[in-house]
Amino acid sequence: REQTAYTMSVFKGDVRQGLEILSDLVVTPGLGHLAKEKERILRNLDETEAPTRQVIDDRLHACAWRDCSLGNSLVGPFESIGNLTETHLKAYVDANYTAENMVVAAAGPVKHEDMVKLATAALGGVKAGAPRLAAEKPYFCGAELIYRNDEMGPTAYVAVGFEAVPWKSPDAVTFMVMQQVLGTYKKSVGLVPGSISGNRVINAVANKMSVGCADEYECFNRFYKDTGMFGFYIACDEVAVEHAIGELMFGINLLSFAVTDEEVERAKRELKASMYSAPTSAEASCAELGKQMLSYGRGIPPAEMLLRINGVDAEEVKRVAWKYLNDAEVAVTGLGPLHGMPQYYDLRRSTNMHRY
Repeated sequence: REQTAYTMSVFKGDVRQGLEILSDLVVTPGLGHLAKEKERILRNLDETEAPTRQVIDDRLHACAWRDCSLGNSLVGPFESIGNLTETHLKAYVDANYTAENMVVAAAGPVKHEDMVKLATAALGGVKAGAPRLAAEKPYFCGAELIYRNDEMGPTAYVAVGFEAVPWKSPDAVTFMVMQQVLGTYKKSVGLVPGSISGNRVINAVANKMSVGCADEYECFNRFYKDTGMFGFYIACDEVAVEHAIGELMFGINLLSFAVTDEEVERAKRELKASMYSAPTSAEASCAELGKQMLSYGRGIPPAEMLLRINGVDAEEVKRVAWKYLNDAEVAVTGLGPLHGMPQYYDLRRSTNMHRY
């Protein structure tokens, strides 16, 4: 779930010096300052409140992969952080900051051959880690983790996740298209009101009971090395929890049975726009290249990704949705006034399409 990146923007003539500074940060991190920094770190953790969206995502992972490191919390609480020592940090660095786990990426007016020479000089001494035992695929656990609190306000927060595919799966691009088919909605935000949106799910959510059943929702994808998660996050009024969840679950069901060519073509356009039409920078391009190297083992040219997106059609979406989402286990978490939350049995049953 985590990737650590050290990024630096330098002038063209300072590439060597910048890479040397980055190599010092990686090879010889300042672990000796832990005692001085620990108090500040603990104070910042206590004072900083994690966003609700991040908390919900963290708890959803804990629910789905409770017996695996993927379920470890990223937002706390961290009760044992006070017991960390320099020995612990050094052991972590020695085990993870190894040659096979590192990627050096660069974007801008620099040649690949020059970067190879500079990286070899700066990081050539980094040793490979010890051989690791073949890890089993994390077990996705269908369960619910509900935190009901009727006194935290009128808004309920819910997330539902299905087991999906890893980065390198041939079905990963189809999941990216499916994410755009369901879309993202935020009340009173955007050029086109949700009540007249051409997206079937957004339209249904915005027009439910004439006032809408959700303040916002987001369909998400999480790809990892050997597994993944596909699902949705909802923020809605406490009296509309059942309606909001029902509309999103029905929308996911339709992916297996009734998605149309028009919906898929619209989703493909929106996916391409989100990936390539936004203004970018050399720093953003460098970060994306490093992410692709860690995920795929190589950079993915835009032309290749566009070709793969164009190869997805309605029948392919139905095939993938039927394989992974129809009658599948779900992980559910919620926070807030959840007196209208459906039982887990009903949520699990709603992964099927009941026609009679």
